[in-house]
Amino acid sequence: MLIKLLITVLLGFIAQVSMAETAKPEDVISSITQEIINEIKSKPDLASGNLGSINQLVDKKVMPILDFEKMTSLAVGKEWRSATESQKNSLMKVFRQLLLLTYSGSIKFAEQAKVQILPPRGKRNDKNVVVKTRVSVPGRQAVPINYRMKITEDGWKIYDLNVLGLWLVENYRVQFSQIVSSKGIDGLIEEINEKNLKLTSKSNS
Repeated sequence: MLIKLLITVLLGFIAQVSMAETAKPEDVISSITQEIINEIKSKPDLASGNLGSINQLVDKKVMPILDFEKMTSLAVGKEWRSATESQKNSLMKVFRQLLLLTYSGSIKFAEQAKVQILPPRGKRNDKNVVVKTRVSVPGRQAVPINYRMKITEDGWKIYDLNVLGLWLVENYRVQFSQIVSSKGIDGLIEEINEKNLKLTSKSNS
């Protein structure tokens, strides 16, 4: 019995590894977006914009397929390399909160959203790809949302996204570079934290 159990566990592990290796990036996006929409439909407090519930949803569904360290490092720019581990951890924490507060309002439309995955371009063995989608909501014009993804040991990971032609990382890098050049890394952490406090206060008012 023990040997059979070990074999079953091993085969299950191999199947998971194989799936991670063979999954197409567009399939990853399709799957996760549908999972998020289903989650929102089943939990009214998500659609109402409850930050605690949204935070749990992000941890559960989004973070596992997000290379957030790479995203943060690209947003901070070259100064990331000279930052201490403590500063890097603080930057990831406040940047994550900034994104959560900035985009949490859009989640109320997600329940009605329909996501169309556009045909992929480029070579199928590329390690970095852009997955293009169109998100439509009744009564609103379809919005193009594209994802930059790279293959890792854990499968495909998102490290940037583009909404209406604007790449998120590039947008924040412009803002952050100005702050870092005048106030340094600690100054950037403080600035983002202050903005988060203002956004939190605004959302609670």
